[in-house]
Amino acid sequence: MAVGAFGVAETVTEEVKGIAEAKKGEMEAKAGSTFATFEPVSFVKQVVAGINYKIKVKVSDTECVHALIYCPLPHTGEGPQLVSVEAGKKEDDAIE
Repeated sequence: MAVGAFGVAETVTEEVKGIAEAKKGEMEAKAGSTFATFEPVSFVKQVVAGINYKIKVKVSDTECVHALIYCPLPHTGEGPQLVSVEAGKKEDDAIE
């Protein structure tokens, strides 16, 4: 992985699943809809002054969203922050 770049897509870990699930309500608000299902499936990460996670979440039989969540460094005492949500994605769309 190049410095400052997002890495390759990985299967969701329990840690990343927990981060996504904690932001479900905010994701629904930003997407403007209530999700029929909520299944984080894969993610990429970028190390910055903290970590940016782009997480692909399956929200229906045919649709996914890509959520960008920033997790600050632990010493800041701040929790994860939802930055953006891209709706209308498909399961085979690359996370970019």
